[in-house]
Amino acid sequence: MTILNDFLREYVTPVMSAAGFKKKGAEYRFTNEAGDSAFLTFSTTRIAPQACVFFATCSFVPEPYWAWLNRRQAEAKFPPTDASGVLAAYSVLPPDAFAHAPASCGLARARWAFSDRNRSDVGRGLAGQLKTEELPRIEHLLMRPGLLAEITSSRSPSVRRWGAVQSELVLMADHYTTQQQETLLAATDLDDTFRRDYREWVAKRATSGG
Repeated sequence: MTILNDFLREYVTPVMSAAGFKKKGAEYRFTNEAGDSAFLTFSTTRIAPQACVFFATCSFVPEPYWAWLNRRQAEAKFPPTDASGVLAAYSVLPPDAFAHAPASCGLARARWAFSDRNRSDVGRGLAGQLKTEELPRIEHLLMRPGLLAEITSSRSPSVRRWGAVQSELVLMADHYTTQQQETLLAATDLDDTFRRDYREWVAKRATSGG
């Protein structure tokens, strides 16, 4: 990880810090005024001895979803938000020139790679992509209507990591009327346990002003 950490410090940290992200290890985090968090996480994979091969993943943890995951605990005892509570995520895809396997499909296509020969090219390319493409997209997805549109879209691959209806109900819990919630709760693919837990959680949240 030392090779990757040095690379991040040189090329990624200046871009993400300027956008308000805080770095911890190989992860950058930003939390907006609504309490919704975005994470940009880097992880290596040892498959090429002559290169540093890594993934870059953007994850989103909206405050209502974190509260839902921790609904069995008192609010004061909620653990700090982290990327384990991801509601939506996507891989930052490298251009062909910086991809470890540009002709691959699926997860393998998301692997970035650099060696001593092209380290600076990859670093500058990643920094530029973060500035012009990823940060604007992150900003859009940190707004709940923007994230909702992505979660409920038919785009493939999907960013959502949970069912579309459940995700919408929890994400928009503070914005939807009871009638809107009940319309969604009538979906046939929801089970009665979820319906019960959701109604109890929404009522408790409304009372606590969460």
